[in-house]
Amino acid sequence: MRSLLIGLASVLVALSPTASALASTDAGTAVYDPWEKANRAFYKFNDGLDRAVLRPAALGYKRVLPRPVRTGVRNVINNINQPNVLVNDLLQGRLDNGGVSVFRFLINSTVGVAGVFEVATPLGLPPHDADFGQTLGRWGVPPGPFLYVPVFGPSDLRDGAGRIVDGYASILSIPDLHVTTWERLGFSVTDGVDTRLALDSTIEGIKRTATDPYATQRSAYLQYRQAMLTDSNSKKAVDQLPSFDAPPPGAH
Repeated sequence: MRSLLIGLASVLVALSPTASALASTDAGTAVYDPWEKANRAFYKFNDGLDRAVLRPAALGYKRVLPRPVRTGVRNVINNINQPNVLVNDLLQGRLDNGGVSVFRFLINSTVGVAGVFEVATPLGLPPHDADFGQTLGRWGVPPGPFLYVPVFGPSDLRDGAGRIVDGYASILSIPDLHVTTWERLGFSVTDGVDTRLALDSTIEGIKRTATDPYATQRSAYLQYRQAMLTDSNSKKAVDQLPSFDAPPPGAH
């Protein structure tokens, strides 16, 4: 469920001022969707899953836990994911972002009490995204066909492979930490439910107003991933290093 909600977050938060704007344009991003018929069937399946399970779970989560507790939970989840962001920063040659990731993890893990409190952002170290799908794209691997995967949501071949690598690269997968399968599952479920709650008004608005919600999500996802490759959606905390941050030739 974590991957599904990350996909929804990519689609609905990073790029969407309004549902109608998303539905009306691909903003120059090419759409390669040779399996559209199957993808639309999977979208309907995921929509049913959202209505039956994810949204009720998210609203119940909101009723049970007060906002300060939910904020602390989200901060811990983000902090646990920070080492994976760091690894991909380094793989992409973005040493400036890597430095931010190191200090964010150290500060939030110590002063922030194991990440419960977000201390790094007020100190001028805001969060940024980096994953292995983005890393592949930075070094010229094409995205391939668009995919709408059951449970996991919008993706493409490149990002699908990246999600698998990111899952194995999680800090929770380190054997010496002795994190059980059930504990990792609990982390993923909590992450998914919390993310779904944060996106509730946006998701429901798109479902109500978009002429073609599937095309809306597809367009937004492709635009968002392209924006990640060009850093147009990133918040820079330090000056870029031109020798490392210029995208290599052929990056998609």
